[in-house]
Amino acid sequence: MNTDFILNRFLFLTISITCIFICIGSPHLITGEWSSIGGIVTADDTVNLDIIGIRMDIPSYVDAGTYFRIVDTVRNRGTQSTGFFSIGYVLQDETGSNPDFYLGNISIQNLVPGGQKSVNVSFPISMEIKSGSYKLRRVILLSDLIVSSKPDSFIPGNEKALYVNNGPEFFGLGYNEENFLTVENGEMLRLSSTIENLNETHSVETKLSYYLSKTGLITDDVIFFGESDFIQVKPSEKQTVETIFPVPSDIENSEYFIITSFIPLDLVSENSDVYWVSDESYSIAEREPVPTPVISIAPVEPTTSEPDIMTVKTDYPDVMYIGEGAKITDSVTNIGGSTAGIVRVEYLVATQDDGSDARHLGWWTIHNLKAGETRTSQETVGIPDSVRSGIYYLTKKITVTSNPPERNTANNYWTGNRPVRVEYNPAARIPDLTHVLTKFPCGEPGKDAEIIDTITNIGNGCAEHVTVAYYISPYADFDPSTARYLGIWEINKICVGEQLTNTITVTVPGDLMNGEYYWFSVIDPCSFMSYCGEELPELDKSNNVNIGQLVIGPCVFCEC
Repeated sequence: MNTDFILNRFLFLTISITCIFICIGSPHLITGEWSSIGGIVTADDTVNLDIIGIRMDIPSYVDAGTYFRIVDTVRNRGTQSTGFFSIGYVLQDETGSNPDFYLGNISIQNLVPGGQKSVNVSFPISMEIKSGSYKLRRVILLSDLIVSSKPDSFIPGNEKALYVNNGPEFFGLGYNEENFLTVENGEMLRLSSTIENLNETHSVETKLSYYLSKTGLITDDVIFFGESDFIQVKPSEKQTVETIFPVPSDIENSEYFIITSFIPLDLVSENSDVYWVSDESYSIAEREPVPTPVISIAPVEPTTSEPDIMTVKTDYPDVMYIGEGAKITDSVTNIGGSTAGIVRVEYLVATQDDGSDARHLGWWTIHNLKAGETRTSQETVGIPDSVRSGIYYLTKKITVTSNPPERNTANNYWTGNRPVRVEYNPAARIPDLTHVLTKFPCGEPGKDAEIIDTITNIGNGCAEHVTVAYYISPYADFDPSTARYLGIWEINKICVGEQLTNTITVTVPGDLMNGEYYWFSVIDPCSFMSYCGEELPELDKSNNVNIGQLVIGPCVFCEC
């Protein structure tokens, strides 16, 4: 595969896909130089960012035809903020016998000097890749395309090696051909697929992509209509994946075969084992378009001659997941006397019900909202990775750009009266650390005491660079501002299901007076201190603190 072929291929993709690589793109085999199209950028004169990789968690091997999970952290060690840039991930054959393989990319809005960013992302592994040992490397993308494959263009630090398996003797996933699919016609397609991990030693991560085909051939026009959530299948385990999808609204009335694939079909060859076709075709009729919901309000006299925008109703979920999208159904109305030219509704979350510390989530922009008109829309907002888990309030801020301008802005602010829980998706590959047992000692002021602590990881991914800090406080509720630091236990890595035990010697402060005090064992203390630095991503922070009582002075019923 030569350079001209690659450039032509990238050019074709650029024309046919509106936003190539802005979202995670399809993997590609790569040889020779990687360069952008049209002379927009080249690696030699644009890669001035000083980014270094500091952590990377990947499996030691992966099967082609499955998904590959990367948990990665990079840092800006330069003296200036980066602005927007993307990081591409490349599998590079360590022997040089196989071409490099581009997995996809992630986008980063900005990194301040010294700032770091952690990402949790999965890419499909195409059946085109050859079996062999590869090194996962990062490359900076400053345009929409890869800039260079020269060695100095790769981001240094914490590169990881893995083995890619490809071929019938290696492939780890299968499906039950006898009774793997049921479909109910109407507005919804209900699918049940049974898959099996044929590998006896390693877990497999995948998700199922679903397509409709009139012929049952993947070489003909296929219609993509949905995909399942990510699935983790243990060695020799069978799982039944049940999914429900709406019938595509623009589909022809016809008979269709249903194609199910472990990876997107554009990465699959006709003779591959990673997809299967339903034994029979199904009659699927065009679905009636779902009307946009309209909320009626009683006619009101215009409040002013200018536009006056207010919220009618806002529906939002009880739980929003960090790093993922959430759907909000919103209605606003113009109770003023003239058209509002541009209305922007900003969505935020805040820990206070007055919205005083709100964090931006997304926008809904409306053009030409007439006097007396109500608009309703379902918007998807994203919960930034920087938002910590906890209880929040959804808030909105409406701004109007119009002539005449809006004068009454008192009703432009809205806060939901029902709190939202922000947390990590329980299915995400994220750790969850908790205490198994902490043996707190008796102690005397000024003397040493031993704390024996056991923690475990009940989450879905390994945790690296974990700290457990120990404190003493006169208060039963942990607050770093009132607790006194005693010592720390540092852990390089703890994986799912693993338990670690440590004995630490701490000194009881010598100035403690007689009375009741409280020991604290705190996993990831940065979770409780805004000034501490980057906290450890966890599915649940509520189980990070363990508490024990310490009595100084006489105590008849005290035990150690």
